[in-house]
Amino acid sequence: MNIRCRQCGVYFFPCDETLDLIAEGYIFSTSLNICDDCWNLQQISEFDLSESYLDADPVL
Repeated sequence: MNIRCRQCGVYFFPCDETLDLIAEGYIFSTSLNICDDCWNLQQISEFDLSESYLDADPVL
């Protein structure tokens, strides 16, 4: 099962654990729309953004 990433457009193949979850009905293949690389980049950028708010000067 190849799925196209909504961010980069590259087709990717889900891991065996994910395929098992799909087969057992816990998740749907339509909910898988982002590859691992793009997911990791989103998680890092959201973390960096939240860190920048914590370092802000409260007086400004």
